[in-house]
Amino acid sequence: MNGTISSRRARNSHGDRDHQESSQERWLLTYADMITLLLVLFIVLYAISTIDQAKYQEFKQSVTRALLTHTPHGTTNLNQNSTAKLTNENTQANQQTNQLLQIEQELASALNAKGLLGSVTFSITSAGLVVGLVADSTFFGSDVADLTPQGMEVVDTSAGVLKVYPNAIEVAGYTDNVPITGGPYANNWILSAARATSVVVRMTQIDGVNPGQVASIGYGQYHPLATNATAAGQSENRRVNIIVSPSSIFKP
Repeated sequence: MNGTISSRRARNSHGDRDHQESSQERWLLTYADMITLLLVLFIVLYAISTIDQAKYQEFKQSVTRALLTHTPHGTTNLNQNSTAKLTNENTQANQQTNQLLQIEQELASALNAKGLLGSVTFSITSAGLVVGLVADSTFFGSDVADLTPQGMEVVDTSAGVLKVYPNAIEVAGYTDNVPITGGPYANNWILSAARATSVVVRMTQIDGVNPGQVASIGYGQYHPLATNATAAGQSENRRVNIIVSPSSIFKP
């Protein structure tokens, strides 16, 4: 009986040691797996960091050429087409800018010859060449849309230069923010549009500018150049701009 109990104790003791050794082996296997994965990660990172840039660029260029040149018909090179299109657009933009500069020079010369150059300002923006006419007593009377004699001369001189070009022209009217009381115009919006229209009518009916390339628009008091808190600022905001577009087509 005692022998049997001793035998069982021996087997149990041996089983406990096997279980402990098995647990330790599983922990070591997990640890070894983690170390192996970290080693592989470091090797990959090292390989990426030491890539041959020359070979990489050569591979990239060859793949790009293959994708761009092998179209379904095998004849169109998208890269070349895009480059050619961009070059054409840049060339066209440069030509348009040069033309606007030429128009500005001709306008300045014509106005200067008549002593009127100080009555206008010039600037080139994304909209085109902006010829600024300060719409105060030089061009219009107070709350009046009819051009003064000097204003007529400035418009006639400018139109004489512009009518030989096909560029679209927009005449924009602006006012200060002082409310209108009485008179034929109910508000500043209507007054600004009427002043712009007066310029367009003279340019087309008197000066011979093609009516199909001219438009008028009134902005009222809502696009001031300066503060309306001072008399000088209000005077600057009462203006009419003749905007010469870079193209001969009106954009919607």
